[in-house]
Amino acid sequence: MKIDQLRRGAVAGAVGATVVVLWFLAVDLGRGDPFGTPRFVASSLFGDSAFASLPAWTVLHYLAFMAVGVAAGWITRRLQVAAPTLLGLALGFLLFDVVFYGSIVSTGANVVTELGWPLVLAGNFLAGLAVTHTLHHFGSDRRTTWLARALRGPVVREGITIGVVGGLSVALWFLVIDALQGSMLRTPSVLGGLVFGGEADAAGMPVNAGWVAGYTVLHFAVFAAVGVLLAAVADSSDQRPPVVVGAFLAFVAFEAFAMGIVAVLAELMPHAWWTMVGANLLAAIGMGALLYARHPGMARSLSNDEVLARAE
Repeated sequence: MKIDQLRRGAVAGAVGATVVVLWFLAVDLGRGDPFGTPRFVASSLFGDSAFASLPAWTVLHYLAFMAVGVAAGWITRRLQVAAPTLLGLALGFLLFDVVFYGSIVSTGANVVTELGWPLVLAGNFLAGLAVTHTLHHFGSDRRTTWLARALRGPVVREGITIGVVGGLSVALWFLVIDALQGSMLRTPSVLGGLVFGGEADAAGMPVNAGWVAGYTVLHFAVFAAVGVLLAAVADSSDQRPPVVVGAFLAFVAFEAFAMGIVAVLAELMPHAWWTMVGANLLAAIGMGALLYARHPGMARSLSNDEVLARAE
């Protein structure tokens, strides 16, 4: 990797780190506790060690993001496609998951829950977008038409089909589990109560048909949207093989994000965490198998040395 490439990646990472700092500074000021978030995170991760001080944590924060920026730059050079927003959202998903699982594994503390997962997710989205758009600004302008392809009828139909497969996999999985536990439709009712009613204790309430119907519509709408996105990128990869890396990243990011949300909501659900992970993996297998069947060239492209060599 060339020095100028390392420099661009480090600068992009520093921009992302600064965006996170400013985001949580604004959040902390709104709470009346300036720098409360970095103090909490540093003490949670490092206890009473020297790294728990605000200056030391700030240095570690920037170094970590600079490493992320270098890694993101390495990936984007191999994509040969200008899609900084898509890649930024994918990076945000992955950062969210790293923060969640990293804090759990290293300290046992659920930093995401303590800070509020919507705020953490939003901050990671902003950081991911800042990193990829900075890389795009300093790189060459390689335009792609993946978004335009997403609006074409055949791609939309394929994407909806892929999304329905994933949505049905999850819905049927929990339908069977609810039936075995003697409480039909308990899961969509709990999630509907959480989303539409703001009921954190919906698991202890009777099944609500309105919540079930509302969440079912939302459930399939989200899966359909993800399916259309994946189908659009996969369709572009048929014409330009390097785009397949973007499809792979988008799919992995979606799975990482889903795992993170599952973990965050695990305490609110009436099932063990493994049932939710199983549902997500079942959907991933179904959607991935359908994508592979319709775009067999994707797997070949991922192992194609020519794709990786283009950015050397």
